[in-house]
Amino acid sequence: MAETETITHDTVMAGRLRDAGHANYGKLGGATIWQHTTIPRLSAVDRPLDRVEAKKVGASRVRVWSVDGAACASLDEAVERLNVPPIITAEEAEVLARTPDEWIQLLPFREQVGAELGRQVGITILMLRQKGIVENELRPAEPRWEPWIRRKPGAVFTTEEAARG
Repeated sequence: MAETETITHDTVMAGRLRDAGHANYGKLGGATIWQHTTIPRLSAVDRPLDRVEAKKVGASRVRVWSVDGAACASLDEAVERLNVPPIITAEEAEVLARTPDEWIQLLPFREQVGAELGRQVGITILMLRQKGIVENELRPAEPRWEPWIRRKPGAVFTTEEAARG
C-alpha cells in the first residue's frame, strides 16, 4: 500500500490480520496479538474480559486496536490516526539514522548500534517497526531462521521536534 494513500475503514477490512504473538492476562487467560498484513502500523489484541466486563458487553473477549503501538478507543479512531504520519522520538531518530536501506542481519546490527549509542536499542527498533518505518523479515539460515532489517522504502514520518512546531 502506498504511504500517501488515504486509509479508510474499507482499506482496513480489505486486508487481513496475521497472528503476531500471544499475551498473558493472568487469571483471565491468554490474548492473541494480530498484525495487519498491508498496514504495518495497525495491530490488534483480542483480550479476555473478566465476568463483569463480559456481562456488560455480551462477549468474553474484546478487540483493542493499536496504531504505532498505542491503543485506540475504536477502529474509527485507528483509521483517523493512520492518516497522520507517525511521530518518531529522538532516540528512534538516532537508530533510524543508522538503519540501512538494504537488508542487513538484525542481531549484529542491533549489537553494533547499541554499542555506538551506549544503550540497548531492541525496543526502539520494535517501535520503529510498529510505526512502519523499518521492516523485518525472517530468512533461512543454519541452525534456524534469522531476522533481517532495513529502512522501509518511502516511509513517511515526523520527528517530535517538527511535531512540536
